[in-house]
Amino acid sequence: MRRLFNILLYGFLAICITVSVGSGLVYFLLSASVPDYDEDFTVAGLGGPVDILRDSSAVPHISATSAADVYFAIGFVHAQDRLGQLLRARRKAEASWPSDETLSVAPAVSDALASYAAGVNAWLELVSEGGRGRGSPELLIADERSIAAWTPGDSLRIARSFLNGLRPGSAREGMPSISGAIIPTDRPRVPELLATDPQQQLNAWAMDGDRTATGTPILAAEISGSLSLPSKWYLADLQFSTGPAIGATMPGVPFAIVGRNARVAWAFRSLPVPDEEAPGGPSSMQTAGFLTMLELFARSADANDATRVAADMLPKGMEALVIDRETVDRWPKEEAVRASSFRDIRLAELETRQSIFSTEGVMGVQRDTVSSVARTLLPLMAKELWFVQSRDSIEGTDTDDLRRELLDRLASWNGEMDRYSPEPLLFWTWVWALQQRILKDEFPIAKQLWTRPNPDFLYAVLSDRRGSAIWCDIRPSSPRETCEKQVRVALDDALGWLVDRYGRDLSTWTWGEEHTLDMQWSPISSRGLLTDLLSLQAPISGDPFTQFLTSFGVEEDVSIRRRPWARRIDQRRLGAAFGLRGFGAHFFARRSKLSRMRPISASSGSNCPPYHSSIWLCSSCLGSAMASRKSA
Repeated sequence: MRRLFNILLYGFLAICITVSVGSGLVYFLLSASVPDYDEDFTVAGLGGPVDILRDSSAVPHISATSAADVYFAIGFVHAQDRLGQLLRARRKAEASWPSDETLSVAPAVSDALASYAAGVNAWLELVSEGGRGRGSPELLIADERSIAAWTPGDSLRIARSFLNGLRPGSAREGMPSISGAIIPTDRPRVPELLATDPQQQLNAWAMDGDRTATGTPILAAEISGSLSLPSKWYLADLQFSTGPAIGATMPGVPFAIVGRNARVAWAFRSLPVPDEEAPGGPSSMQTAGFLTMLELFARSADANDATRVAADMLPKGMEALVIDRETVDRWPKEEAVRASSFRDIRLAELETRQSIFSTEGVMGVQRDTVSSVARTLLPLMAKELWFVQSRDSIEGTDTDDLRRELLDRLASWNGEMDRYSPEPLLFWTWVWALQQRILKDEFPIAKQLWTRPNPDFLYAVLSDRRGSAIWCDIRPSSPRETCEKQVRVALDDALGWLVDRYGRDLSTWTWGEEHTLDMQWSPISSRGLLTDLLSLQAPISGDPFTQFLTSFGVEEDVSIRRRPWARRIDQRRLGAAFGLRGFGAHFFARRSKLSRMRPISASSGSNCPPYHSSIWLCSSCLGSAMASRKSA
């Protein structure tokens, strides 16, 4: 017995020692992989000293005597903060575009990319010297045994991949489940049915000075796409000797894609490009022109100067919107003709609601969560039900009272996609059930057609545009179903699922229960315990068609599964916005230097601005320094 006790004791001690040593090793590697913003560095490749100041959000403000040193420094901080993200972006771009392709770019862009690559490689060299873990905590679990040196070609391919992501999904990937779907000959063609969304979108709108409180133009910009941790965007303030270039950069590319200098602010709108017009995606020449345009924007003297640059170099499928202190300008000069989207309709309503806007008013427009989809589709869906009692029931129980209560709620609802309200949950579950009833019999294999809410298609059908109401008829059945009948049955499908999941107590029905912000830790692609621990989830307002933009993620078949049909929402824009304004020294926590014999540092924190944060650029701020401000 004593011997058994000793064996167990020694075994327990061995386990404790092993766990302690392992925990200490993991802690050391993790802590060593996190950048120390108080540290100064000595690196080769600089022409002079560089100062990097980090504000309270860890946004770097870089100052140097030469443009080459500024681009070197932004490459260094990109690698310091986002090394794992840089490597993943490079692998993705290399999979799409040949690594041996040579591109001809302007000398200034070539020099900037070479300096940027040198900055990235300077951080890699510091990591290889030891004492910094893998250079990024996520690389401790990533299969990245060796890291190749960064090259200018890597940045060019990442920029090309970004431009390709602005194309609709069918043009970008082929989308066989949708583009291969055959439209029945007895069904009218509805172009919206096969429409697919791009991976990311750019949008912008501007207010002329005669409609702003300051008398100078305001430019509002959006960069939309799925959220991740860390963010896919990186705010930076690049202080050149000729003036600043401030805005949203993308790790892998040294230029501000949306931003401003001391005189001009710029943003873009991305438009769908038919696959036949660009079958191979953005060309290498278009990519080179895009980067050259961004580099020239940072040095533009006024809005007209910037639009002249855009006239020669703007890629197909993009519009440039530029302001200076007096002018709102765009290229192409005439706004592209396109059908108004539900978001456009709501934006027009908000713009006409008041005559004068402040920057706070513009930010309020960007955070609006009223859905024009609900305001448009709901009257078409419920026009009969609001006045006609139904004799149907849910699972054999009397549901007339519940149905009437819900219809009364929808009748008085203004379309606000509030996370604490039941109306958005009921509306979107109803829309989804209706779309499934209309399309599932026609496209049983192309599941994405009837699991991805498509309000444009439903509007065409419910309004019987060019005879589109025939889509409501179920082909295998002998009687001819009308849209009114399908709407009624879809409502009971939706109510049945909601009652099954939440019960009959409406106080437990909230949009935020199903519509949740899901920021996944990007190094891990599959769901699991580690992903859940390192990801952020929270109820969120809005929908894919509000100004406060979100996107539906995983869709479920509610008639079969007893799980949320919109269980994951990739929120495209958080409720934060950052403005470009003047700032004082009180915003800075630390200051450090980067030079030939000393280098980089900054304040604590991580540079993770929300990917789908909105940006407002006030021309009255042009010429002043910049600070970033987040407001929840």
